[in-house]
Amino acid sequence: MKIGIVSNSATLYMPLLSALSNDKEKVGLMLYVGSSTAPDNSAPETINYCNAAGIGLTFEHNKTNLYTWLQQCDIVFFSGYSNIVKTQYLKHIIYGAYNIHFGTLPQFRGPSPVFWQLRKGGPEIGMAIHVLTDQLDSGPIIWQQNIPNEQHYNYDNVYQLFGQLQIQGILAILNGINSGNRLQPIEQDENLAAYYSRPELKDVFINWQEMDTAQIIDTIKACSPWNMGAISLINGQELKILDASVGLTNHYSYPSGTTIINEHMFAVVCKGECLLTINFFKIGNNYVPARFAGAYGLKSEQSFVSNVPHLPHATVETS
Repeated sequence: MKIGIVSNSATLYMPLLSALSNDKEKVGLMLYVGSSTAPDNSAPETINYCNAAGIGLTFEHNKTNLYTWLQQCDIVFFSGYSNIVKTQYLKHIIYGAYNIHFGTLPQFRGPSPVFWQLRKGGPEIGMAIHVLTDQLDSGPIIWQQNIPNEQHYNYDNVYQLFGQLQIQGILAILNGINSGNRLQPIEQDENLAAYYSRPELKDVFINWQEMDTAQIIDTIKACSPWNMGAISLINGQELKILDASVGLTNHYSYPSGTTIINEHMFAVVCKGECLLTINFFKIGNNYVPARFAGAYGLKSEQSFVSNVPHLPHATVETS
């Protein structure tokens, strides 16, 4: 069986190559690397690994290269490939073409499912492998896995975790084919469908008037470390919160967004008069432990801005 992997990210394709190349029953493993400027991608490292493991390797030079390459495949998995794929060119693939989506389907369709699962803060997060169709993330699901949404998770941590978890799904699909007991695709329930676009400033900005401590912590998890934390504004400066926790009982009567700072604590009053303890933050180019907040001009009874302002220098990256 000729197995094709199409991906833009070495973080995603390297674990797959390692797992599949070590399975002696799998033959004809091929990798198609899409055009990308991702810092984790190293062409020499990928070339050396594929040569040593006997894996066919193709680098994308033109988007149409993909359709020629696909003619070789008996089955193909797309993992982190950002270009739109024309499915009329996939009909010849014997065992099908599948997309690996790092979100529960159909509840988290769109290009940034890890961000939105963490941002929404549900008890579980998940990923799915589905049949590739012309409608984004809408094909029948052939494998899906949910895991607990742990407190220590952040965006990069979950992304790497799903990079390993996808291996289980692919092996389940391939083993089903080899044993003659193929996994059966399940149609998605359109009544549960929701689409989320890439995060904008409003999605990574903390609204102290409307968000409670749990929502703020979920936003921080979703923004770290790719956006260097969740964004807020104080004293006319952008401050990004990288780590925070629910504070002790609030004995203050300050409005939401008010700071409480001493030599032992950097806390902020939140919705419901709860306290959020900030543990680590970024201001300017400095990454600062909370105990040094006073050294950066932060004092008690100052107020964070709650409404999303125009921040031309705010860091909002695609995830």
